[in-house]
Amino acid sequence: MPKATVLVAEDDRTARLSLTELLESEGFNVLTAETGTRADDLLTDRKPDVALLDIRMPGLDGLSLLRRAREQKAETVMIVMTAHGDSNTAIDAMKFGAFDYVLKPIDFEHLHRQIERALEHRRLARELRASCRATPNGRTGTIVGQSAVMQHVFKLIGQVAASDVTVLVRGESGTGKELVVNAIHFNSPRADGPLVKVNCASIPDTLLESELFGHERGAFTNANARRIGRFEDASGGTLFLDEIGELTAPLQSKLLRAVQERTIERLGSNASVAVDIRLVTATSRNLEEAVQEGEFREDLYYRLNVVPIYLPPLRDKRQDIPALVEHFLRRAGRSISITPRAMEMLTNYTWPGNVRELKNAVERAVVIARDGIITERDIELRPPETRAASREWHALAPLEVGWQANVAALEKSMVERALLTAGGNKSRAAEMLGIHRRLLYEKMREYELE
Repeated sequence: MPKATVLVAEDDRTARLSLTELLESEGFNVLTAETGTRADDLLTDRKPDVALLDIRMPGLDGLSLLRRAREQKAETVMIVMTAHGDSNTAIDAMKFGAFDYVLKPIDFEHLHRQIERALEHRRLARELRASCRATPNGRTGTIVGQSAVMQHVFKLIGQVAASDVTVLVRGESGTGKELVVNAIHFNSPRADGPLVKVNCASIPDTLLESELFGHERGAFTNANARRIGRFEDASGGTLFLDEIGELTAPLQSKLLRAVQERTIERLGSNASVAVDIRLVTATSRNLEEAVQEGEFREDLYYRLNVVPIYLPPLRDKRQDIPALVEHFLRRAGRSISITPRAMEMLTNYTWPGNVRELKNAVERAVVIARDGIITERDIELRPPETRAASREWHALAPLEVGWQANVAALEKSMVERALLTAGGNKSRAAEMLGIHRRLLYEKMREYELE
């Protein structure tokens, strides 16, 4: 007897026949459609157990079929097939209710496992398919990556975007945490509301409480008028608190109350103000260690870490580097190519500054490349130890310019070297330098090392 019914919606005849033959050899009953319109008819009339949907088809595309299936509350489990592994495709597929998606060219063994998982999912948890809304018009950037870990990130974004669950984005500096926050907001029901961003490490402690919660007139010296804080500014939208690990203990307490009760109190007032926000936070710090050391409240940590999304450093997903390079080249708006040797140099480098450093290196190469071709001569890389160490003394200003210029040059070199050696981990870099993290942030801004 047939194992289950699978719909193959694929406009490429060769691919459609190949999938049909392979699936039938595994005992599946196979329905085929070469257009989105035909696939829609089969989904309605035959109600297959699983549907394999190509993203791009004549008539209705795969995402349109997903939307229609969700509107009709179809029980067919959808798997999307796409040659485009970018974040927008992945997020849209998951947001519109796809069980999963597979990249072309199709690995049939992997596809077979996905179909088996889809059938199990259908049997045990039909009601748990992701509930997401239509794509908002705004996009603020594409997250690029075809590695397994980045595909998992895309799926998580698609799954959490529709809810108001609190998300903690983790990863080293430069890994793209802000892009993840943008994707969550602009693929959520709050997309038409404000996205308010606050870097908790860049605002002095004495001002941060007022920045977040606002103040009443006369609350402190020079408080000449009421000020609405970022929590109220974000009402109806998303509040993003970056570098959340840098909050002081008193602010952690106030934040905990705001997260638990969704109310805040302005400085100088005892009245509670309700706030309707979705909270997303990010940190490059190890919060578990901070909790153990008594520097971060454990109860607040659990409130923020409801859904963690981890962005790995670029050195751990080198297979994504070529796609990132091509993405940055396209954004340059010029017809430019890169030689295999230059691409190899970029792929083999450790990238302590992660994606941000790669972006800067590519943009520099685009500017200096000749005849529209980037070669290895156009690539400038910084080995973590030798380049910084060799520059340390050469960066010093001549003696005649004075003491302050020399000290500033040496200070900048020390901060830069510590950041490189620590792989972008600011807490570790500050510890190596023997200074507080906040002073490190101040020096990074002063010397434009972000």
